[in-house]
Amino acid sequence: MSWTESLGEKLSSYALEEFNYKETKDINDASQIDLGVSGLYMEASIIYLEIRNVPYILKEHGRRKMAQGYTMVSEVLNAIAEHTGAFVNSYAPNAFLVVYPGKEETFHSAVKGALKVSHALSEDFKSQFDTIPGFEFAMGIDHGHIMGTKTQSDNGTEHFAWFGSCIYKAMRICKECARPFYIGISGSIYHSLGEDLRTTTKRILGIKKSVEIWTKISYQYDNVKKHLYQTNHKISLDEA
Repeated sequence: MSWTESLGEKLSSYALEEFNYKETKDINDASQIDLGVSGLYMEASIIYLEIRNVPYILKEHGRRKMAQGYTMVSEVLNAIAEHTGAFVNSYAPNAFLVVYPGKEETFHSAVKGALKVSHALSEDFKSQFDTIPGFEFAMGIDHGHIMGTKTQSDNGTEHFAWFGSCIYKAMRICKECARPFYIGISGSIYHSLGEDLRTTTKRILGIKKSVEIWTKISYQYDNVKKHLYQTNHKISLDEA
C-alpha cells in the first residue's frame, strides 16, 4: 500500500468514526486518550495572550530575536500558570492560551493570573523584555467549554489543538487591548468578580479612596454590539 493510499484509509476511518471525548478538569487525563478521533472536553476560563508587533520585530531585528522573545514569554506564562492552577498551550507563533479548568470559580484565578502576567512582562522583568525592541502584548479573557485533540502522540499540552467559542471571543477581546490597557475581560466575567478584583485603593488629595480598575467599552462581536472591560491595573508576583 502506498503512503497516499494509507493516508486515504486513515482519513476515511476518521471521517466515519464518531469523535469520542473524555470530560475532565485534569489536563493529566491527556494520557488516557489516543491520537486520532478522540479528545478532552472541559469547562474553563481562558486567557488569550498575543505578542504584538511580530512583523516589526522580524523585519527590524530578525527571527532569532523574535524566537528569543517568544521563549521568554513562554517561561513567564508557565511559571505563573504553575502557581495559579492553570496550564499553557502554544496556540500560534505569536499567541498562547492559559487555561484554568473549572467553572465560575476560575474567573478569579484567571483574572488575577492575567494581572500578574501583565506586571511580570511590563514591570518585574522589564529590563529583560526591553532587549526585545518593539515588544508589545495584550490579553483577552472569557469562559466557556473547550474541546482539545492531540496533534502529537505524546501527552504535552502544547501538542493539543483547542476549540471553543470562548477562545475566539477572548481573541476578539484581545484585539481591543493595547498599551497601557493590556487586559480585557468579557462582561460575564466582570460581573462575577469580587470587589478585590474590581476596585483598588488609591490616595486622592491625601485621602484613601476605593476606585474602579476597569473601564467599560463597546465592541462588535458576531455583528452584535457587546461590552468588555479593560484595565491597566497590575498585581505584583509577590502578592498573594
